[in-house]
Parts: sequence; C-alpha cells; structure tokens
Amino acid sequence: MGSRKIGVLLSYVMMVFEVLSTLLLTPYIIRTLGQAEYGVYKLSASVVAYLLLLDLGVGNAVIRFTSKYRATGDVEQGQKFAGVSIIYYSAIAVITIICGVFLIHIYPTIFANGLSSDEVALGQRLLRITVCNAAVTLATAVYANIIIAYEYFAVSRICSIVQILLKILMTVIVLKLSMGSVGIVTVNLITTILCRGIFVAFVFLKIKIKPIFHGIQMSFIKEIIIYSSLILLQMVATQINACADQILLGMLVSSSSVIIAVYSVGTQIVQYFQSIGSAFNNILMPGVVKMVEGNVGSDRLCDEMIRIGRIIFMVLVLIWGCFLVFGNQFVVLWAGNKNTQAYYVAIILMTAYTLILPQSIGSQILWAMNEHKEQAILKIIIVILNIILTGLLIKWNPLIGATIGTFISLALGDIGVMNIIFKHKIGINLAKYYTELLKGILPCIIVASIFGALFKLIGLSGWIGLIVNIGVMCIIYFAEMWFWGMKQSEKRIIYSVMSKIGIKSKNI
Repeated sequence: MGSRKIGVLLSYVMMVFEVLSTLLLTPYIIRTLGQAEYGVYKLSASVVAYLLLLDLGVGNAVIRFTSKYRATGDVEQGQKFAGVSIIYYSAIAVITIICGVFLIHIYPTIFANGLSSDEVALGQRLLRITVCNAAVTLATAVYANIIIAYEYFAVSRICSIVQILLKILMTVIVLKLSMGSVGIVTVNLITTILCRGIFVAFVFLKIKIKPIFHGIQMSFIKEIIIYSSLILLQMVATQINACADQILLGMLVSSSSVIIAVYSVGTQIVQYFQSIGSAFNNILMPGVVKMVEGNVGSDRLCDEMIRIGRIIFMVLVLIWGCFLVFGNQFVVLWAGNKNTQAYYVAIILMTAYTLILPQSIGSQILWAMNEHKEQAILKIIIVILNIILTGLLIKWNPLIGATIGTFISLALGDIGVMNIIFKHKIGINLAKYYTELLKGILPCIIVASIFGALFKLIGLSGWIGLIVNIGVMCIIYFAEMWFWGMKQSEKRIIYSVMSKIGIKSKNI
C-alpha cells in the first residue's frame, strides 16, 4: 500500500512538471520557431500520436495479465506472457518503421498544396526522427508496463520526471543554438532512449524477468487478443472523440479557422485537466487485479471506488473551482484576448470530467474482471452521439454548440450509462458512492469559491495577481478540508506520505 501512495504522489509531481513545462515552453517555442515552422513541428507530432495507436491496447493487457499472474503465483504463465509481449512489441516497432518510411515517401504528395518545398523537406526530416522515437517507445513499452505491474512506481515516475526535466533543459539549449524544430525532436528521441534504456535494464537486472518464447498455446494468445481488442476499441473511440468537434467545425462552419483555434485552446486546457485526473490510473491496476483475483465482494470494491474516487475528486474539484473563478484571467494571460471564449469551452467540459475521472477506478475494476465489453461499445456510442449532437448544435452556435454537444454525450454516456454498468457488473451502490464522494468536499469548494470570487474583487492583475488569488483560494480550501472535509483515514494517508518523504509528524 505504501508503494501505491508514493506512486500517486509522484504521479502528481510528474503531472505538475508536465503541465508547467508545456505552459512555459510552448510560448517560447512558438516565438523561437515562428508560426510556420511550429505548424510543421506539430504536424509531425500528430503523426506520431496516431502511430502510437499501433500499441493496439496491449499495454493495458501487460499490466493486467502480469499483475494477475503475480497475484495467482503462476510464474510459468507470467514468463510466457512476457515472451509473447516482447515478440509483439518488437514486431510492432518494425511495423512502425515501415509505416514511417511510407509516410516520409508520400509526405510531399500529401502536403504539396499546403506547405512550401522547404517546409515539406523540414517535415520529412522531422518525421524521420519522430518515427524513430515512436519505434523506440513501442519496442520498450512492455518493460515500462512490467515495472508498473510489479508496483515499482517510484522507479517509473522518478525516471519520467527526470526525463521531463532533461527535455526542458535540452530544448532551451538547442533553441538557443538555433537548431530549431529538428533540435527539439532530437532531444525528445535522446531522452526517450535514455529513459527506456533504464526501464529495460531494471526489468532484466532487478525484477529478473525470464521470458519464455516457446510452448505458448493459441488459447492463451486468443485471451490476450480479445482483451486487448476491446481496449483498442476504447482507444480509437477516444482519439476520434478528441478531434471530432474540430473536424465538424471545419466541415460545417464557413470561415471556421478562428473558431477552431479558440476551441483548441479550450480543449488543450481540458487535456491538462484530464491528465491530472488520470495520472495514476496504471498505478491502481495491480492492486485492483489482486482484489478481483481474491474474490472480494461488491461492498469491498465499492469502498475502494469511494476511497480512490474521493482522493481524485479532492484534487480535481479544487482545480475546477479555481478555473471557474479565475479561468478568464488565466486564458487572457496565457492565450491572449482573442481566445477569451476558450474559457467557456474549458469550464463546460471540465465540469463533466470532474465527475467522470474520479470513477476511473470502476473502469479499472471492469478491466481486471475482463468485463469491459459494454464499456468499449459505450465509447463508440458516445462518439456517434457527440457527432450527431455537435452537428445539430453548431448551427445554433458553432463554438458553444460543439462544446455542449460533447458535454451532453459525456454526461449521458460516461456518467449516466457507465454508472448503470458499474451497478450491474460490479454491484456498486450508486447512492452510497455519490453520497460519500461529495460528502465534505462539495461544501468546502463552494465556500472556497465564494471567498475566491470576493478576493478577486480586489483587482490584482497579471500573473502575480493570478497566482496570489489562486493561492488564497487554495489555502481556504485546504483549511476547510482539513478541519471539516477530510475523513480521518484520508488524513492518515497524508501523514503516511509525509513520513515517506522524510517529514515527521504526529499520527492521527
């Protein structure tokens, strides 16, 4: 349990570094590269994002099955699974390279009308490096996931944090040396190789995995394929949902480039929010698998869902409240006056995810139980519903209509129907779950938000003013939570984490 607490803490530390690095580096990169080169750079990054879908959901399967075989003590099956996974990811890395070579070859044809000859040449150079990065990432994904399955969370997260810090430092250096976007993607490749090299060495030298590459039965592979295919379905649906609104705006709204830009600013903020809420999902999986394999009852699973959900909700509702009160000020400072409406996009979608993300433990339980077929189908239905609603509502108001369409589809699907699935598949007492989830936390954030809004009237401006405003609201919230909102068990978690990092305190 202690390793999970440290893993959760380090996950949030990692997320802080990731968000801060993006917030601080992005304006600097844009100014240094210029809009044109930055556009070509982001284009290569988007290609990599789709290549990484070649994981085909096996990454989650590695964590799930490795954790299962550890829990049941089936060493031989665990070794066979490791062998299958290594072969699979090696093959996928080769396929990634082949796909990359093909994309590089057809790049001039695809973008001849939109890019100049120099930009096409730059895009090809960037793609060569980013494809290599994707291949390295996929080839070593099995080792990263094995480390999570064996609950060496500190190794995984500390290495990732160091990688982020190296990226920041080296990116600034290469830009100062006028190496441009080629320098940035080269930095990404180098840091990936260093981090993933540590993962591979740790798996073989510390965990001492001994993969078996023979005597593997087809029934075993079939089970993995069925599980992974459903995860893949969810991944594809999520990827489509992430870009559906922008595509529909571009197809159905005339002169939509400005609207798409504003919408993208809002959704980028939401992506940061989602990342914070899902930062330690993989950390939860090994513990959840142990519970499922131990045949614990629905009441115990419900209690675990409440316990984890409250921790996530405590964090997310504070961010939501701060953005509700000070989000307009943040958007103007970060993205400029032309993107002020991005605030409404962000706050509407963040409201949905504030309730969706705390119940992610429920999805983890379904995956561990191998009962996620309905969940995968639901993700597809959500995408279809989002497309229909967005297509109708953008005729009323392009920006807000697209946002509300997405909100309704998420609320009906990921909150409404998903909770029904949790009730029937896991036996979750929904009334108990939501009562316990909101108890103490909801009143605290309401009071903190009121005080934050009143303090905002003082009129502090600029980044310093924003930081001071948010700081005051956070202090009020934390004080309320400590004295009235937190359970004794939650305070003990804080004390436990403090003691783990060397801060002495009295026990509760």
